[in-house]
Amino acid sequence: MVNSGSSANLLIIDSLIRSSIAQSSLQAGDEIIVPGLSWPTTAWPIAQLGLVPVFVDVDPATLAIDLNSAKSVLGPKTRGLFLIHALGRAADVSSYLEFCARNGLEFIEDCCESLGAYSSASHVGTESRAASFSFYFSHHISTIEGGMVVTSDARLADEFRGLRAHGWIRDRSDRDEWIDRNPTLDSRFLFASVGYNVRPTEIQGAIGNVQLQRLDQMLFARDSLARAVNGWLETNAPWLELIGRETLAAAAPSDRSGRTNSWMTLPLRLRSDAPVSRDDVARHFERCRVETRPIIAGNLSRHPAVQLIDHRVAGSMTTCDSLLSDTFMIGCHPILSTGSLTTLEAAITSLSEF
Repeated sequence: MVNSGSSANLLIIDSLIRSSIAQSSLQAGDEIIVPGLSWPTTAWPIAQLGLVPVFVDVDPATLAIDLNSAKSVLGPKTRGLFLIHALGRAADVSSYLEFCARNGLEFIEDCCESLGAYSSASHVGTESRAASFSFYFSHHISTIEGGMVVTSDARLADEFRGLRAHGWIRDRSDRDEWIDRNPTLDSRFLFASVGYNVRPTEIQGAIGNVQLQRLDQMLFARDSLARAVNGWLETNAPWLELIGRETLAAAAPSDRSGRTNSWMTLPLRLRSDAPVSRDDVARHFERCRVETRPIIAGNLSRHPAVQLIDHRVAGSMTTCDSLLSDTFMIGCHPILSTGSLTTLEAAITSLSEF
């Protein structure tokens, strides 16, 4: 556990560049493929640690990396792919594993938005070298701020334990080995790697333990709200689509491993035959007291901050650009009062007046 999902991403990238126990798999100047549709702290650690993010387009259905776009940017310095499972939707991990294996790429996952989602009966984040999760207060469980990094590699797990706490050996399972190799240093303050201070607090951990016990209940509630919203849209505004609606009937809510979408938010997309613009619809929701947000950064490669870093962009970013113009998202809270649900239903049903 760390203090945020952003810190989890930082540790993953750092562990691949300067390992204390194995040959590093990445070096300065190497390129990592990332989706244009992302939260900035997926891409920022790549640039901050001397690598080059290469932004590619996403699939319009899953909002995850489009492998044809990824193929178009492959070059002699391409060394990794950082998949984001966007907004609760599990991407088809097997296809990304195959792509990375075929092209000699490190495969890592950002699952900060998709706790509780499964791909081919495996929880997202369990098939890659390492993966990040977030427990920010708007995510599936909350520790107010918090996150975690996961790996099935025991040696890499030790790297993460050191990296999150100054490079200290204190929490590493191989602590005694480091002590034996460094007999002249005081074992109480012995540092095996370069590190950070991104530890969580005990209070955050305690809150998280309670939240975990409620996860299935809260995921079921998110499923139920998504089904209700989809039904209201189909009846009153079929020109406004819930992105990912095809996953609603994929499995019974009680089938944990069959849940391919854990619905962090409810992303909405206007069809080409919509009678109004995206901005008109978003303003309508806001007037009805339903908050809206862009779908993550839309196309991060268009944001001014990207011009401050070394980067590349795929030749076409059509889907990411359309996300900027034709989509928005609303919340998917697992605990809704009767008044809140009535407000949301009224906002959607009144779309029929357009």
